[in-house]
Amino acid sequence: MCANSREKGQILVLMALSLPFLLGFVGFATDVGVLLVEKQKLQAAADSAAIAGVAELNYGDWTAVAQSASAMNGYTDGRNGVTVSVNPSGAAVPTPLYGNYAGQAGYLEVIVTENVATHFLQLFNIPTVPVQTRSVAGLGTSTNCIYVLGGSGTTVTLNNDGQLYAPGCGIVVNSNGTPAISISGSANITGAWVDVVGTAATDNSGSEYTPAATTGVAPVSDPLAYLSPPSYTASSCTADPQTHHQGGATYSVGPGSANSTTQNGDLVCYTSLSLGTQGDTVTLNPGIYVVTGELQTGSGTIAGGDGVTFYLAGSGYAYIQNGATLNLSAPTSGPYNGILFYQDRADTHAALIEGGSNSSLQGILYFPSAALEIGNGTTTTAYTPIVAQSLTMQGGSNLTDADYASVNASDPLQSPRLVE
Repeated sequence: MCANSREKGQILVLMALSLPFLLGFVGFATDVGVLLVEKQKLQAAADSAAIAGVAELNYGDWTAVAQSASAMNGYTDGRNGVTVSVNPSGAAVPTPLYGNYAGQAGYLEVIVTENVATHFLQLFNIPTVPVQTRSVAGLGTSTNCIYVLGGSGTTVTLNNDGQLYAPGCGIVVNSNGTPAISISGSANITGAWVDVVGTAATDNSGSEYTPAATTGVAPVSDPLAYLSPPSYTASSCTADPQTHHQGGATYSVGPGSANSTTQNGDLVCYTSLSLGTQGDTVTLNPGIYVVTGELQTGSGTIAGGDGVTFYLAGSGYAYIQNGATLNLSAPTSGPYNGILFYQDRADTHAALIEGGSNSSLQGILYFPSAALEIGNGTTTTAYTPIVAQSLTMQGGSNLTDADYASVNASDPLQSPRLVE
């Protein structure tokens, strides 16, 4: 036999001997690839669960919501070898058990584990391999400052030189209308972004969106839906103190004043409240003002006004008119931190800010079921996030909305974000 024949035979033997090892490496690589792909899917489920769960911190159902979000991504707790742990289970306030945020309240940790079936490794009595991913989310200051919640029709209307200027934060519009937003007559909307579920329309008068509106986005939920209304005793609500004074009077209203009956610490209640309607000079003491009827202003002077929340209860509504100049700011602590106006969710009466008002406002304008109308030359410089059913601006109205978080570090408008 020639040498070449002997060498060929040796190669065949070597190949035969090495083939199981080569196939083993191929099988092992296949299993590793499957495990890596599955880990990526698990990570997506954990991230989604953490984001969804932490958004429910104010409602108490974060565990159920997080596990539901994981299930929507294909990984249901207790099925097919999957465990979705929301740490710590059953806690009154979620705190992660591991990582940089361990023990810190206000963060949600989700760990998703799955026993993944193997292929080649079964030959070595390893039928499954546990794959685990982890995600932590927390709440941070929302990057949106104007939420228009109405789900249909045209819910944002600007015309006749109405100007909405909020370059430092986002504007989101839930309506699926065509259009959902309409601007005309040299009106303009400026935001960090303008997101709308439906479409955005403009005429040819120079009106424009800056930047261009992004259409077809998903709707958002009411960011303050968790906020409970103040508790008050309707039978103890007092009449409008303005009726007790002649025009041009000087007096104070609110907690601790002679013109109010204080309930529940710093809360007062009026059946109606008129401020400066006869040229009066009125000082607003800090506290919660419940108004069950009309809240209106005139052309007088509104002094003070720091640390106030107006709760429009029952059929209460706000009518800011007649050239009033308001300098109002919301409290920066307590249960109504950041809330300047809060209209009852069952109250659909429109809120009006008009008549040449020149105001400085700091705090959230919360009209979740009502239209907010700003018009007739109103010029408002504000740190005023808006949450309303609809928003109308017209007649040369100008709302310059600055970043509220810059004046209130504990801004209650928050959004979830991944931190680990």
